[in-house]
Amino acid sequence: MYRFKILLWFLLFVVNVSLTSVSAQKAETKTDTALISVYLEKAAAAQADTAIILYNTVIQEAEKSLSYGGSKAYRDAVKRKLIKARLGLGLVFYNRIEYSKAMEFYKSALNGAEELDDTALEAESYFNIAEVYLEQSQFTKAMEFYNLSLSRYEKINDNVSQFWCYTGMGIVQKQCGNYKDAVEFYTKALQKAERAELNYEEAICHNNLGNVYRKTGDFAKAMESYQKALEVFRKLNEEPAISDCLNNIGNLYLDNGDPFRALRYYSQSLKLAEQIKNEYRLIIRYKNMAGAYTELKDYENAGLYLEDALKLAEKSGDKSFLASCNMLFGKLHSLKNDHIIAAAFFRKSVNLYAEIGARHEQSEALVELSTTLLSQNSVTDAIKYAREALQIAESTGSLKGRLDASLCLAQCYDVSENHDKAYFYLKSATALKDSIYTAEKYRTIEEVEAAFTRTELKKENEALTQNSMLQKQAIRTRNIILLLLAVSLLLGGALLRLIYRQRKAARKEAGMIKEQSEQKIEQLNEDLSCKERELTSKTIFINQKNQLLERMISELNELKKSDVSAHSIQHLQLQLKQELAPNAWKEFELQFNEVHPGFQLRLLEKFPELTPAERRLCSFIRLDMNTREISSLSGQSIKSIEVARTRIRKKLGVPHEQNLTNYIALI
Repeated sequence: MYRFKILLWFLLFVVNVSLTSVSAQKAETKTDTALISVYLEKAAAAQADTAIILYNTVIQEAEKSLSYGGSKAYRDAVKRKLIKARLGLGLVFYNRIEYSKAMEFYKSALNGAEELDDTALEAESYFNIAEVYLEQSQFTKAMEFYNLSLSRYEKINDNVSQFWCYTGMGIVQKQCGNYKDAVEFYTKALQKAERAELNYEEAICHNNLGNVYRKTGDFAKAMESYQKALEVFRKLNEEPAISDCLNNIGNLYLDNGDPFRALRYYSQSLKLAEQIKNEYRLIIRYKNMAGAYTELKDYENAGLYLEDALKLAEKSGDKSFLASCNMLFGKLHSLKNDHIIAAAFFRKSVNLYAEIGARHEQSEALVELSTTLLSQNSVTDAIKYAREALQIAESTGSLKGRLDASLCLAQCYDVSENHDKAYFYLKSATALKDSIYTAEKYRTIEEVEAAFTRTELKKENEALTQNSMLQKQAIRTRNIILLLLAVSLLLGGALLRLIYRQRKAARKEAGMIKEQSEQKIEQLNEDLSCKERELTSKTIFINQKNQLLERMISELNELKKSDVSAHSIQHLQLQLKQELAPNAWKEFELQFNEVHPGFQLRLLEKFPELTPAERRLCSFIRLDMNTREISSLSGQSIKSIEVARTRIRKKLGVPHEQNLTNYIALI
């Protein structure tokens, strides 16, 4: 009997311990599930390094919870959190340009989503994988996964995500040079954004459409699209998007041969990209800064920015970035007359662009390679590559690509003394140039930017006026109160004196506020007038160029009626140089003095040691003209103008680090 009691007690003890263990295990499972949700929320809001730690913690806790078993609903809920953690971790590595690690987590998330048959998570996984393929320039795979993602998002009627799918597909087609298809996808994305009243997404569409218009040579439409996007991004204070827009406007001005203005926009864009510490954007900004400095022949700065871009491009493994960096290095060495090294960089760039299917960029690289080979007297190879560039440009519909290739072929055949073919391609290039770089189109670009600037100044003016009215109303109310107090406290001399002092102080303050407001309004009106004068100056300059072009077209029509020879072309060149002689300056000087009265007199009084030719060059610089434009108007070589600028800088006492154009603008 005693032994039976002991045995019974022992059995009860074992059962109690087992039940306690099971309860503890269940409690631990519940605690871990709660931790998963907490860690997941914190990871989404954390910085990169902290986010990686938190996401890995979520993955460990989720896998641990799944090992405990449980109901199907419970396990599915934990699996969804595990998938979200993997997607979040992939996004962190994607932003750090570590694409192989990002792809690993995205594919792992996709497997989990397919196992759960969760359409939303499948769509997100497909989209993220497509984004990685796009950054790696694997365009065929990117399109495949964008389509898979789009079909899932259509099933669940997610219009915002459908917008991003169409946008991604538009970017792929633009990179491949299929501009018509790119516009079609961007238009579909824009329709989705407009229906859902998504202002930010609409602005993204306008920015992307601007990129396509720039590639096809429609610069006026490109500027209009960029300004629409920039206005919205500034209202929303979206710094990454503002940086992208400013960078794109810089590209537009660089394409139009205005590296000074391009550099101004690139600098603003780079500053924002550095603030948000986005390496992807920094590659593009450094590369574009290098391109602008190369155009300005500031090879030292160009090389420094290009080295920074190449380091980040090699880290990312992005072939598109590597190709563009190699092409810029080629241009840099070509300008330094290191043609053999330049050709090697251009060949590498051509091969990389061909590998990723970026046909527009491949055409540009082929033209650069052809020009470099021509400098080495490899005429046959130069013609071969220039023809290939022309074929690609024709297939993509790029007018600028066709123009560059035609000019290159004309130069090649001129060197080989095949004047008939040289004339044919020169004539073709002239027609293309007229359709792209017409004075009307350039003026439209200037007018769009000026209108945008005027609108912003007008808004600031209206805000100041409204503030002034509110302040006056406040002062009027205060005066009424003071008047009532003065009447009610008429017999209190001490109080009356105090009220008088208050009223006097209020009047003084009102006068100061009114004066400050009027000064600000006057300053804004002055800035607006200055912008209009600059626009007038540019218009005068463009009209003069138009007159010169009309005369040259008339001469070319005469040449068509007769046999064309090298002597005829030489005669035409001689006439062109004569037209660009100082006679053009006399007419221009009269118009310049009307727009900027007193500038020449102030310049002569402050710096009497300047020669007439140097004062004339100062007038051109006052109009913010670049060296190429001054050369066209004055008839002097670019090298002569650069030497003259150096002499002017010394005589004016302008240090090397200070901008000469800005200094002259203040005279």
